[in-house]
Amino acid sequence: MDRRGFIKGALCAAAGGALVPSRAAQAAERPLRTGTLPPATEAQYFGGGWQMFMYSGRTTDISLSTLFRSPSGRIVMVDGGWGADGEFLLGEIKRLGGVVDAWFLTHAHRDHYRALGEILKKPGCGGLKIGRVVHNFVPLDFIAEVSPSGLPHVREFLDDLAKSGISVEKPGVGHVFDFGEGLSFECLNEPDLSMRRDAINNSSVCYRVVNAGKSVLVTGDVSEEMGAKMLATLPPEKLKSDVCFLSHHGQMGASKEFYAVVRPEICIWPTPQWLWDNDLGGTHGPGSGPFLTNYTKCWMQDLGVKRQFLLTRDVIFK
Repeated sequence: MDRRGFIKGALCAAAGGALVPSRAAQAAERPLRTGTLPPATEAQYFGGGWQMFMYSGRTTDISLSTLFRSPSGRIVMVDGGWGADGEFLLGEIKRLGGVVDAWFLTHAHRDHYRALGEILKKPGCGGLKIGRVVHNFVPLDFIAEVSPSGLPHVREFLDDLAKSGISVEKPGVGHVFDFGEGLSFECLNEPDLSMRRDAINNSSVCYRVVNAGKSVLVTGDVSEEMGAKMLATLPPEKLKSDVCFLSHHGQMGASKEFYAVVRPEICIWPTPQWLWDNDLGGTHGPGSGPFLTNYTKCWMQDLGVKRQFLLTRDVIFK
C-alpha cells in the first residue's frame, strides 16, 4: 500500500468503511486560506534551552521524529519514523554524541516506532547508547482485535527491544520526567481500551514538554475520542502550550475544541507535501484527495495561530 493509500485506509477504517461525510464535506467547502507555508530550517525560540530537531521523513511517507539536545549535549528522542528513516537517524544521533538518555514512543504505529526498531536490529544498536525506552503500547491481544495487520510488526519490535537489554519504562498520568537543564516531559494520558474506533491512534500517549520556560505539546496521533477525554479529565492549564504538534499529521486527529484549549502560538505539521496539499497523486494534483488537512488549516487560522511549520524539511528550534 502506498502512502496515500495508508492514510486513506485509516480514514475509511475510522469511519467504519467510508469517509466521514460531514467533516469531508466541510473540508471541501472551506477555502484554503493559509496558503503555502514558507520554507524554514531554524527558529530562535528556546533562548539557550535544549534544541529541538524536527526531522522530515527520509522518504515522502508520513512520520514523526523529534530530537531534543541539551546545551551540554544530552539527547532525548520522540518516536523516529519508519524503518527507512532509521539509518539517517542513527547517523544523526551519532553525529550529536551517540547517547540517548530516553527514547519516548507515542504509540504502536510503524511510522512512529519502526526507525528505532531498525536501530535495535543492529549489533550494539549500531554504536548508540540508549538509556531507556519509554512507552505504553496497548496489549498485543488488543492489537490482534483492532488492528491485526499491525500485530506481527509490533510483536517483532517488542521482541527486538527485549533482546537489546535496554531498560523499558511505562509512563503514567502525571508522571514527570525531569532531564535537568530546563527540560521536562509530563505524561498527560494513558491508553483507554474502551476506545475501539481509531483505536491505535487513540492510544497515543501525549506529553507536555517544558523547555526553558516554553511549553510544547506532543500529541502523537490522538483522535477525537482521546482528545475529548483529555479535555474532560485535565485542567486547561495542563493542555495550554506555546507549541503544538498537530495530531495524526494534521488531519483526522484531535478536534478544533481540543486545539482551542491548547491555544498554541506555533503549530508543527509533521506532514509531507502531498498530505498538506490534499493530493491524491498521479495527475490529480492539489485538492484532489480525501484528506482533511484543509479543515485543520482553517482551524489554525480561526484560532489565531501566529506561526506554522511544515516538516517537508528538517527544522531546528534553538
